[in-house]
Amino acid sequence: MKTDFPSISKQLTSEQMFASINKNFSEVTNPWFNFQMEWLRSAYFSFKDHDKYLIIIYLVHKTMKFFSNNLVKLDYDNYYLKDKIEISNFNIINISKDLFITKETARRKVLELEKIGVLKRDKKKIILDRKKLDFQKPDKSIGGISSFLSRITGILYKSGDIDKKYSKEFIENYIRKNFTNCWRLFYEMQIPLVLGWKKSFGDFETWHIWGIIATQDSFKNEKVYNSFKGREELIENMLSQKNFGINAMTVSELSGIPRATVVRKINKLLKKKLLTVDEKKLYYPGKGDLKKHLDLNTRAIQLLSVFCCKVVNLIRIN
Repeated sequence: MKTDFPSISKQLTSEQMFASINKNFSEVTNPWFNFQMEWLRSAYFSFKDHDKYLIIIYLVHKTMKFFSNNLVKLDYDNYYLKDKIEISNFNIINISKDLFITKETARRKVLELEKIGVLKRDKKKIILDRKKLDFQKPDKSIGGISSFLSRITGILYKSGDIDKKYSKEFIENYIRKNFTNCWRLFYEMQIPLVLGWKKSFGDFETWHIWGIIATQDSFKNEKVYNSFKGREELIENMLSQKNFGINAMTVSELSGIPRATVVRKINKLLKKKLLTVDEKKLYYPGKGDLKKHLDLNTRAIQLLSVFCCKVVNLIRIN
């Protein structure tokens, strides 16, 4: 029986993927920002607290990494077959250090998760109980990231980097069949990505609110933004737009964050000149430190490139 070995020379590199995303940034920026805003909304919805959700996926990722290290691969249905899953042991110091929260805050949030029964200690085991909360399965996220990856393969196909474009349905089916492996790769991108935003903006809520305001114009003027070729030019224009403002109540509705919190965070962003406001109390993005925005975006694209590269290579090999 003939066996076809995958071609090592034809594998994509993360540098190649970065160059492709950077060159075609206007084509990917809207779906990418849209995906991230939806992911943040879903994350906040789970606990009304971004940090608690991040603690959970941080621990889940450790377990998925354990599976991968021991050559264990579960599909989506089998992974979610049980309501209770064992997660890797942890300590407060590591959570504090890895997730950029104080030890006191980390301890308090873990205790709150234990109090509502999401985390349970059973002798030496630590159990995540999905029944104790409205724990969302990542169906929307899988669909969203599959759609984005399909767009990426279309760009790679046009440039001649790969020999075919893969449909959203094909990619989604692959991710579901190889769920723990693919979602480990997703978390290895997403966790440092959102931590970069948190570090830059001070907390998740502030970034979430700023992100919604900053992307309103690009969502409504996709054809205009597609006319920009350079990533830096597009980002600078996005931060300078004054076409579509948004009020605090709408930001609250889109994010799920209480209006009082939204107003407090907006005032903080106004002081830093990261937002501007008009006489109708409509808010717009402000440039603030443009270089800081560009550096943050570059780091995000680097993480995205590594993730896309690994998943697309896996799909092509298999």
